[in-house]
Amino acid sequence: MKYALLVFLFGCSLSLAAQQKRLYTTAEQERILKLLDSTHDELVKVVSSLKEAQFFFHVDSITWSANDIVEHLGLIDEGYVRELWFTLAQPSFPESYLDSVKGGDEAALAYATQPEKGKARGTNLPRNRYCNKQTCVRVFSEANDLAKEFFTANASKDLRRYFIFRMSNGVRTYKDAYQLGLLLVAHRMRHITQLKKIMADARFPK
Repeated sequence: MKYALLVFLFGCSLSLAAQQKRLYTTAEQERILKLLDSTHDELVKVVSSLKEAQFFFHVDSITWSANDIVEHLGLIDEGYVRELWFTLAQPSFPESYLDSVKGGDEAALAYATQPEKGKARGTNLPRNRYCNKQTCVRVFSEANDLAKEFFTANASKDLRRYFIFRMSNGVRTYKDAYQLGLLLVAHRMRHITQLKKIMADARFPK
């Protein structure tokens, strides 16, 4: 009887250990920090060459200006960082949730080049909150610092076991915290491409 009990307890301890196996790797931690830096630096480099008039110029009534894009990115980044911190307060979830986010890394990064046009709404819309380029870029850079601070402060946590829930066309979607970070940088990449196209437009002032 005692032997059976010991076997049972040992099996339980092995099961618990397996459940607690760390999934978030050092390589992933290094990758997200590098991606945050590289996308931030690329955007800043692109807009650094723009004069104030160019920064606020609209090629037409429906196309965003460089100012709109940078303002929007700062807003999105701040929102994502809040979402990341909130998810750390979530309770534990069953192991089955890990299956729900498989393939999520690739899906998040693929957003950078998806042809479907997104639609900003609500508090994510640019409202010309900043009166000059320097302030707009500074706010974006501060949002980048906040994102890096989250991943640096929580490097010891298994961010693969914290989940973000959203609704898309009436369907609940799942991402882990690392994947939300990848989506953040993919969103930046998407808008950097948009900005370069605007600057290459024949109507853009030289």
